[in-house]
Amino acid sequence: MSTTGSNHDPAHPREAEVIEALRTSRPITRAAIAEATGLSRTTVSAVIAPLLEEGTVVVAGHEDHPGRGRPTERIEIDLDAISALGIDLAHGAVRIAALNIVGDALTTGSREHPEDLGWEERLGIVRELLEELALPAAMPSLRGVGLGVPGPAAFLHRADAPWQRLVDDLQGRFGAEVRVDNTTRYAAFAEHLAAPRRDRITLHVRCYQGVGGAVVREARIDRGAAGLAGEIGHLQVEFPGAPCRCGRRGCLETVASTPSVLAACRALGLGLHTVEQLHQELASGRGRVDPVLTRAAEGLAHALVLAVTMVDPEEILLSGDLFDAGDALLDRVRGLVAREAGARFPAVRLGPGRLSSDAGALGAALPFTHPRPSTGRTVIA
Repeated sequence: MSTTGSNHDPAHPREAEVIEALRTSRPITRAAIAEATGLSRTTVSAVIAPLLEEGTVVVAGHEDHPGRGRPTERIEIDLDAISALGIDLAHGAVRIAALNIVGDALTTGSREHPEDLGWEERLGIVRELLEELALPAAMPSLRGVGLGVPGPAAFLHRADAPWQRLVDDLQGRFGAEVRVDNTTRYAAFAEHLAAPRRDRITLHVRCYQGVGGAVVREARIDRGAAGLAGEIGHLQVEFPGAPCRCGRRGCLETVASTPSVLAACRALGLGLHTVEQLHQELASGRGRVDPVLTRAAEGLAHALVLAVTMVDPEEILLSGDLFDAGDALLDRVRGLVAREAGARFPAVRLGPGRLSSDAGALGAALPFTHPRPSTGRTVIA
């Protein structure tokens, strides 16, 4: 992950506790916050002062105490104040999400584009979407901007990366920290927080225009020593296999990404060119794409069994265009993983992702917030 500077002061180390007290008991006095958190009133005041100044919290009223001096302020979170922006530059689409301090999505925007669209055009779409979202001209409550990009970890830190100009533009426009990381890792982070329990290890695999993976341990992204943790999209699952855009052959991406699945369908004589057509064919129940699904499931199962033995996750989440169409692929993968893993390895929960395609943008913004505990349905309330 790479970052830029910020005009925003670092958060107080006890801020999360104060935000949680405000979230559950608003509006509330400083004394009540101190009682709820066990923090001293001096510490509570030190946390509240910058939050008031930036507009993350506001004075919602007063308590009168006849004969005891001036009224006591009651404060609450301004749930309409934007604390974080997430921008996802995934293959084939740009997505943006603006969140408040507790992780609620205040506004989102997206636009699809051809996968081979040039980077200048993609960056232009980001600027246009930001204008369409009609964000306030000044956002003192903004903590930072997360930018999710595709590609290998080593590419993220290059000074000549094609998105670097956008990073500079965002930092200049908002005066906030900009963090760049792989979009799959951001999506995995959002998916992890969408579950009721955060004290677990999850592996998230996304199969869209490419195939990516990421590991999250106890609500922290595990990037590994070189930023490659969870990247199973380029594990070889067929030998020798079809050429992959990484320069190798037989990678998981060549059998389980949306373009590879559509190409395999056309090779069978099926005139499928779009995700919508693929979904319609799957819904028809005619079984004409079964060979393609089986090939994708076998590749995914092979890669996942390797990942299970190395990462030992509590849960594996699968997202993608094929998984959005129903359980046909998921059921095949479950059966194959159980068979290949065998009795030597504990059963791992394997299910669909809980979030929509906005997961990457949400996950890019969430690290700047204090997300509310999940209901198990969604990462945002």
